[in-house]
Amino acid sequence: MPELPEVETIVQQLHKEITGKAINDIWTDYPKSLKGNLSLTKFSKNVIGQKITKVIRRGKNILIFLENNLIILVHLKLTGHFLIGKYSRVNESWQPPKGNLSDPANSFIHWVFSLSDGRQLALSDKRKFIKIMLLKQSDLDRIEDLKIGIDPLSPEFTLELLVNLLKSSNKSIKDFLLDQKFIAGIGNIYANEILWEAQISPFVKTREITFPETKALHQAIIKILRNAIKHQGTSAQDEAYRTIQGEKGGYSQFLKVYQRENQPCFRCHQLIKRIKEKSRSTFYCPVCQKVAEKCK
Repeated sequence: MPELPEVETIVQQLHKEITGKAINDIWTDYPKSLKGNLSLTKFSKNVIGQKITKVIRRGKNILIFLENNLIILVHLKLTGHFLIGKYSRVNESWQPPKGNLSDPANSFIHWVFSLSDGRQLALSDKRKFIKIMLLKQSDLDRIEDLKIGIDPLSPEFTLELLVNLLKSSNKSIKDFLLDQKFIAGIGNIYANEILWEAQISPFVKTREITFPETKALHQAIIKILRNAIKHQGTSAQDEAYRTIQGEKGGYSQFLKVYQRENQPCFRCHQLIKRIKEKSRSTFYCPVCQKVAEKCK
């Protein structure tokens, strides 16, 4: 699933490429992506002809603002990603131009927004899990999907705030990082990477974390997320994530612990361990994150 760095990369690229463009037409072969009792007819009526004014991120949600004061909210879920280019319609399929857009990972096109500059904004989604909603700007703060925690890259994400958030929970620190009600945007890849960077056991309870560990955690969260954005996110082993140009994320080569089971730790050379719980894998170093062995 695209996490904060992947969604932020997409949002930055979309804002640059589609702001000021109008949506001339909409095509889909999977209208079930629309949520909130929203029909394709109503969606199209409210969106076609509208100019895009900006694109922002809230947590893992992409918000596309329109000039009629409506917002298209898109959550990419597990395998969704936006692509932009000059596609050709062939019967009921869309053919991309040559290059990265023609990669098989980008071929699951289920939504196409034709733009006023002659290009298409396509949504590829192998699993068909993406969610699309249409919101009034005035309702933005009342939408349940957007009642989420602090953005870890905002100025409001201070060390003091993190201290208080940790005190308010008794989850394991990894579960805490994954809980969008506390901090928005962190998923399994970056939770593993952040805890390795901070040298904190993924299994220790939040209230047991010391102040020096909290300080290290705060620094690690910001450092890892910013570095991942710098390299346009991570395409994990499933390679589902792509930039809007159809390229893989470049941060995969910098991963220190995620999907590195039985490989030597970059810090101490002990073999990385992996356990699976709640359908997620946790990767950790039993030496650098030594409490892990006691809390397993």
